Amino acid sequence: MTIGELATELGAMLVAEGLTIATAESCTAGGIGSAIASIDGASRYFRGGVIAYATELKTTVLDVPAEVVERHGVVSRQTAEAMNEGVRRLTHSDVAVSITGYAGSSGGDQFAPNGTIWICTGMTGGATLTECLHVGGARSENLQSAILHALALAVRLLKNAAAAH
Repeated sequence: MTIGELATELGAMLVAEGLTIATAESCTAGGIGSAIASIDGASRYFRGGVIAYATELKTTVLDVPAEVVERHGVVSRQTAEAMNEGVRRLTHSDVAVSITGYAGSSGGDQFAPNGTIWICTGMTGGATLTECLHVGGARSENLQSAILHALALAVRLLKNAAAAH
């Protein structure tokens, strides 16, 4: 599926369930939110997003605990999950997609090598899906892959939630 097809499917699912969504993005710098907002009628379910490229914004705006960043790194499962919880609280959304990673030809640290991207989708009072994506192409390709993967993960989260009812 394409990014547009996944964004359309996600939007239809959100409308059908009466849910809202928000994004917390680092490496994609708003690409996921842009894909969601590109669908006609997105204002019915898209609350907004936070581009928290700098670590300090992750900790101050999204309330990622500084201990999480110190212990696990800014590119980690724990940070992605804390970003997700933070943006849901901040925007009063039912669902959120969060992403943090090293998508270019440089970056990485003692916690995560370059090419590591963590994606989390979560629902308030519900399930959370978190996955690690490893990319190795050009930065633009890596970012498109991350956006595609994030939207697909959100669709899977909503399908799992619907199946559980």
